[in-house]
Amino acid sequence: MIRQSRAPRPGRPTLTLPSRAARSSRPGRYNQLLVNTTLYFAYASFLDPDRIGDVAPRARFVFTAHFPETKLIFVDSEGTEGLPSLLADAGHTVWGGVFEVPDDEVPALIDAEEGEGRVAGWDVKAVDREGNKHDCLTFVANASPNGERHPGQSHLASMIKGAKHWSLPAGWVMGLEDLGEDPLFS
Repeated sequence: MIRQSRAPRPGRPTLTLPSRAARSSRPGRYNQLLVNTTLYFAYASFLDPDRIGDVAPRARFVFTAHFPETKLIFVDSEGTEGLPSLLADAGHTVWGGVFEVPDDEVPALIDAEEGEGRVAGWDVKAVDREGNKHDCLTFVANASPNGERHPGQSHLASMIKGAKHWSLPAGWVMGLEDLGEDPLFS
């Protein structure tokens, strides 16, 4: 709600924007008044603030979230390294960051994700730390999970950098770091 705080000067209306507390109480609500946005769940290389900034410079981190009953896997890709993807699997959780991406930057994000071999199409709602569920644009590998592959070091480094930067749970960060040190993958 936009309110006038005092009598406007002659010829100049005074505009008072919602307070910072009002804007932060509903993530993205204030920004949606200005620009249409799409919520995007990043768990792979675009979790890295530099990578998402290259593709969607006006994307804004909103909150951390997870997909319950979901496992992070690395599947066959055109290269020799495994491509990060998601698989429904009881007892697992995948953490990531949720970003507001301006709608005019979504096509570039889609092109970038598809360029790495992932397509939009994960129909599970992301759950934030308060237990709220959110529909998010999420990408999964366009390949069948026929056994786990070695994670690509560049993907893994970007995932770890982003997980640390956005303060994902310490156990999740340690698990990602362990993937790079796992003798089965070395």
